[in-house]
Amino acid sequence: MDTNKDRADRRQRTGMGVVGVILREDRFLLIRRSKTVTAPGFVCFAGGGVEAGESEQDALVREMQEELAIDIVPNQRIWESVTRWGTELGWWLIEAAHDLDPVPNPAEVEEIFWLKRSEITPRRDLLGSMPDFLGAWQQGAFKLPIDY
Repeated sequence: MDTNKDRADRRQRTGMGVVGVILREDRFLLIRRSKTVTAPGFVCFAGGGVEAGESEQDALVREMQEELAIDIVPNQRIWESVTRWGTELGWWLIEAAHDLDPVPNPAEVEEIFWLKRSEITPRRDLLGSMPDFLGAWQQGAFKLPIDY
């Protein structure tokens, strides 16, 4: 049986992760991480580790199914970063059905939010990579289909 610990061990070995940026009009899909995963309780975009031999796109498809039970299409790799603990992240703009209805997997996701940028930036419960992403966007490091 593949447990959360098994997946976390594989992710640590690859040192690669993916982040899925999903927009519905001017709102982003964010999650609050469950209490059973690394960085519990923090708010971030959905995503996770790239397993050995897996492409970033395949990892995104798998992670969105595992965390939110949604089908997605990785559209464009928009940014990359390295976390404070050394994990290389690929940030992807994701295509998803406009009427998608995410169902949080309680083992990984405590709750979901659809938030505007103005509702995200003042939060004090953001995972550390989120302010980095928002700052890079504000500075023009990449474009999104909405204005900063």
